[in-house]
Amino acid sequence: MARNGRPPTPTALKILRGETRPSRINRQEPIPVGELVPVPDDLNDEAKVVWRRVVHAFGHTGVIRSADSDVMRLYCEAVARYERASRLLDQSGPIIRGRQGDMVKNPLHQIVRDNATLVRSLAGELGLTPAARVGLKDANGRPTPASTTLQRLQAKRTS
Repeated sequence: MARNGRPPTPTALKILRGETRPSRINRQEPIPVGELVPVPDDLNDEAKVVWRRVVHAFGHTGVIRSADSDVMRLYCEAVARYERASRLLDQSGPIIRGRQGDMVKNPLHQIVRDNATLVRSLAGELGLTPAARVGLKDANGRPTPASTTLQRLQAKRTS
């Protein structure tokens, strides 16, 4: 059965965001174990750079685990394809000469757009977008800069 609307927020993210209502916390949700696996050997060099960048920036949060490695791989490959196609599109322009000499939309535009959509979707799944990070704390319970700023703003309002 298809689910309408936004996908449910994982319990770990709800807890990291400070959810206090017990009815909203799924105590039976499976929790992936293990650390994020190392960069796959068969990943292309551009995707490896993206993998390392994401792990460096978000590995400490504990949200991305070894069970997420396949989605992480798809994300890194999509970013690498997007960047490569975008550079080529910038070089050749949005309109090119077609087979019959007439002007047509560059096919690279579709590749860039498809991969941009895929990157946005997968980034949200992995918690890599600003909206997905709202209120997150790292795995050690330290607040993120955004949540610290929010706490300061709330303290100013009450004083």
